[in-house]
Amino acid sequence: MIGKRELRETFWVLVVVPALLFAPRPAVAEDPLPIVISYQADLGWLQFGARALGLFQKVGLTPEHVKFLAGAPMIAAAQGGSIDIAVPGIVPFVTGVGQGVDWVAIGIDAAGASSEAFVARKDAGINSIADLKGKKIGYFRASTAHYALVEGLRKHNIGLDQVQLLHMAPAQQFAALLNKNIDAIEVWEPWIQKAIHEANGKLIATEKDLGIYTAVGVIAVRRQWLETHRETARRYLTAMLLSQRALDKDRSPAVKQVSEEMSVPAAWAIASYDVDPPAIDRWLDPKYPYSIGPNGDLRKNLAAVASFLYEQKVITKPVDTKNLIDTSLLEDVLKSEKK
Repeated sequence: MIGKRELRETFWVLVVVPALLFAPRPAVAEDPLPIVISYQADLGWLQFGARALGLFQKVGLTPEHVKFLAGAPMIAAAQGGSIDIAVPGIVPFVTGVGQGVDWVAIGIDAAGASSEAFVARKDAGINSIADLKGKKIGYFRASTAHYALVEGLRKHNIGLDQVQLLHMAPAQQFAALLNKNIDAIEVWEPWIQKAIHEANGKLIATEKDLGIYTAVGVIAVRRQWLETHRETARRYLTAMLLSQRALDKDRSPAVKQVSEEMSVPAAWAIASYDVDPPAIDRWLDPKYPYSIGPNGDLRKNLAAVASFLYEQKVITKPVDTKNLIDTSLLEDVLKSEKK
């Protein structure tokens, strides 16, 4: 049975689009399409920029924004169909696929190997990754930080049996570090800055320092939803492109929004932006560490993450990552701008 939303998009294609040739004003504003967008309090610059500047409405969408504390809870929401756009990290993205969510990535947003890091208490005797041996480390299971934690230890020949890993939410990690119940954490922003400035912490190494480029949020949609809502998805990506163009001129709207959502000083948000600014024009560039193009590193990293999750028994069966990225809509939006 065709639902109301599918009928609205069909009506748009068959009736409204031809009428645009003779319409006295843009019809897109007269026929807004609903969309449920999930988000986290992280460095999703383009999405926050689009939200702050009203760009979703400008491209003809009626957005509803739903906040999540991490990417993993988005899996159940996607399975239940209560969200349309999800922006989980690639670890929860692959985990969701492994748990039966028919997700496909159509873009990325939050990306930055400096936005996740190892932070230790100043009085814990930890000055490098090598010093983590025998220490208590807080982390969030099935997150991109989980992958970076294990990979970072592996790069320094530290076995998982040589550390004590404690699964806890970022807020709990912060409290445990503050109360000296753990020695270090592997976490994402804003908890890095909070730990440094408010929990006697010091930065040990970012993922960039370790050559790990998996700290990226993918724009994930269900394939079935995409089949019947391609116009909605196209408008969403158009809003993201407009956000990029606006932030290139003035980053302050996104900085303000991120600062408020993450409850951090604007100076912290500005510093994060300057280290890893959004780069939609490079999403298809094979030289970009987070490229989703045919020869991009993100496709390779998805396979590595899938193997890691299976080895860690986060998922119970291997995941084929070959067709988890669809760039056709992004390519169309970028070409449309040039025209």
